[in-house]
Amino acid sequence: NSFHPTSSALFVNMQTLTALIVDDEPAARRDLEQVLATIEGVRLTATAGDAATARQLATRHTPDLIFLDISLPGADGFSALEGLDTHRSCIIFTTAYAQFAVRAFEVGATDYLLKPVDEERCRRAIARAREILHRPAEDVAREGTLEIEQRGVRRLIPVETIRAIAADGNYLEIIHDHGRGIIRRTLEGLLDELAPAPFIRLNRHHAVRATDVEIIHGHTRDLRLTLRDGSPWRVSRRRATDVLAALRQHHHVRHTTS
Repeated sequence: NSFHPTSSALFVNMQTLTALIVDDEPAARRDLEQVLATIEGVRLTATAGDAATARQLATRHTPDLIFLDISLPGADGFSALEGLDTHRSCIIFTTAYAQFAVRAFEVGATDYLLKPVDEERCRRAIARAREILHRPAEDVAREGTLEIEQRGVRRLIPVETIRAIAADGNYLEIIHDHGRGIIRRTLEGLLDELAPAPFIRLNRHHAVRATDVEIIHGHTRDLRLTLRDGSPWRVSRRRATDVLAALRQHHHVRHTTS
């Protein structure tokens, strides 16, 4: 189905998606820019002509959409994809050759557009990306699971396997027993949903599972924690007293003054 706003109110409420175009042909970049300019709720933030520049811009801007040409100098789009954080962006491949379509979906691309890019086809690809980016997570309180995106694949993980949570912009990195994944959520909101799971907020950006804390280092002015996997975490001074109080009930935690 085509994606068309049905009212001005819908357009106002639509969250703007940011986009990065990666194509070594200036004419192709301009053509796609013109197409995107006609589509509501999309803002172009940068363009790149090669994979290295694309990686730098993707890190700097964390775009919602990356339009990635398959034919790039020095590295094809599939190789370039390996250096991009696909947990944070939907990849839409662009190419003049239809034979790459199957492989594009195999590596987790959201969609695949043939050049010259058709406006209506591009609208559908963006609508699909919007659905993926805004898809709500599972009801963790009811199911005991959390839906995350890991290596371009959406998967459910048990809440009990989550060891730590790190906020980065509009995303949270979920560190669990079998790897790391990304979700779009605020740290405060997710901790509310995960309650009564025993997570402790360490500072503005980090929280850890209390039962995973193995060693407490220092005191309230310089409080640090070591988890069972050996990873170090720093506690803000403002939260140090509350963190210590929360950890006192866990007798397995060792406290050092170093």
